[in-house]
Amino acid sequence: MSISTDNHANKADDNDALQRQRETFIASLSHDLKNPTIAQIRAIELILKGKFGKVEPEQREIMEMLLDSCKYMNAMLGSVLATYRNEKGTIVLKTEEVSIVDLTEECVDEMIYLANDKGIKVTFNNSTDNEFVWGDKVQLRRVIMNLLSNSIKYAYQNTNLKIYVYNENKYTCFRFENKSPYLTPDRQEKIFAKYISYSKTNNGTGLGLYASKKIVEAHGGKIFVKSYEDERNIFGFKIPNDDSMKSKKLSVTF
Repeated sequence: MSISTDNHANKADDNDALQRQRETFIASLSHDLKNPTIAQIRAIELILKGKFGKVEPEQREIMEMLLDSCKYMNAMLGSVLATYRNEKGTIVLKTEEVSIVDLTEECVDEMIYLANDKGIKVTFNNSTDNEFVWGDKVQLRRVIMNLLSNSIKYAYQNTNLKIYVYNENKYTCFRFENKSPYLTPDRQEKIFAKYISYSKTNNGTGLGLYASKKIVEAHGGKIFVKSYEDERNIFGFKIPNDDSMKSKKLSVTF
């Protein structure tokens, strides 16, 4: 009996050690990635200031998009590091008034070249009376980027991607509609679970939608998916836009 107990204890110790190794690896990798990201930011800023010659308007537009992308990546890496500094893997959200419309436009600008490459026509419809929510801008941008990335990656070529930001009762909502493979009710139910990939081939990490669900729920919201047999798919989320979340200390645990 004591041997069995010892074996269980050893396995638990091994699992704890493996988890610590994984956390140390990810934290170290994130830290090492921050340096080249900061270097990229500085280099792009110098180019935009004309330190290496005149920048044409078309070039400036792309360089500014790249700069925003690098800044977002730097903020995300900081968020990852903060998570692994916390024993429970919890991020304390830095809340402010955030425009879902502005975030969506920023993300669309960043992803538009991927959409164009697949011949996907993107339309953005804003019908909000109140586009603002109280939340963490970096984390909410992460959600929209995850959803848009999937919407383009899995959409059929030469189809339409429709994006909507709208109000529903006391919520500000985001959703996209595309033409992509049908998701059975069973897959719809599981798609936001950890390590479950959007793709049937499971060639992704299966963490993007899981993290998005956690972030949305931490903001008092709800994430959703609808799939139809005519291969029309809808993904989206809704977050309270009243003052109910303003006084709360928000955090998310992955």
